[in-house]
Amino acid sequence: MYELIRKTLIIVLCLMLSKMLHLNVSVYVVLFAIVVATTSFSKHLTHLLQRLMPSVAAAVGAVFVNQLFADHPFIIWTCCIVYFDHVRRHADNNLRIRMATLPLFMIIFITTYSNSSGYILAIPNIIRDVVLSAFLAALVASLVNHLMPVKAKPPKPVVVPQPVYGTDRLKMLILVGGGLAFIMINEVTSAVFCLVPLITSAMQPTHAHMKQHAIEKILAQVGGCSLAVIASLIYSGTEVDVYTYFVVSFLLVYLILYWSHYSEAGDRAIHADALMGFLIPYQLYVAKNGNDFGLHSIALRAVELIIALLIIYALAHWLNRLGQGKKSQTST
Repeated sequence: MYELIRKTLIIVLCLMLSKMLHLNVSVYVVLFAIVVATTSFSKHLTHLLQRLMPSVAAAVGAVFVNQLFADHPFIIWTCCIVYFDHVRRHADNNLRIRMATLPLFMIIFITTYSNSSGYILAIPNIIRDVVLSAFLAALVASLVNHLMPVKAKPPKPVVVPQPVYGTDRLKMLILVGGGLAFIMINEVTSAVFCLVPLITSAMQPTHAHMKQHAIEKILAQVGGCSLAVIASLIYSGTEVDVYTYFVVSFLLVYLILYWSHYSEAGDRAIHADALMGFLIPYQLYVAKNGNDFGLHSIALRAVELIIALLIIYALAHWLNRLGQGKKSQTST
């Protein structure tokens, strides 16, 4: 219980900061808080910043590339594709895959918004807020970990080798590269977060794992959106009360962390992902003054996620059937 309260306090304090500071991309304060709260056990500010540095460096590098080739979107897309292939080639175990996900998303996020006519002028403010968000999340985590020292022994990560073949790299380029090209051409900035399940699905070792991963993502992400809808209805305009917002947020985050900690091994990944699936729409769309309780935006996010994940599931199912057909022909 002590550890769950410590993690919840880090996340909720960053959630409160994201609301009060009114940053252009304040959601990153919460996103980085989840990362440091669930994956880092250090109380030193430098160690916490090192955990977030790859994501910040990826964002800064993406800004540099997009500014350098601002008049040539195809060159920008090609640079991203080359980097995606480089990352996939070296992500040969579960830890490297996990650590590569957020930096890849940062590149996609910056590239998408840099090539959008509605957001290109906001890029300097966005990159400033990304850097500030990393510093705030690390500072809050350091403060909480000093006040509530980590008592549980940090679990030793289990490294599971996952060999990378040419087909794995091609799948990464088709799914993630194709998704990035679609969003850049059509400027569908609201769907940029849908590329996260594309990234994680493309890095699954087998097509069967890819199908299972799509199902888990649907349960976690859409379930998180459903919980955000419930929270929005609970508030019904009372979100202006900071105390109410803090208490309700603390209880909801603690509940999800509790489910994740005490769930069965097979369901733990779903509950852990549900924390991200809930907090992102919760921060973006819930508890905003003068809105429609965020129901329209949350529903749009859920629909876009379902479409993306169903495409992944259908593709994985087709590739799995194709592979089984080739095996049966070879055996006969």
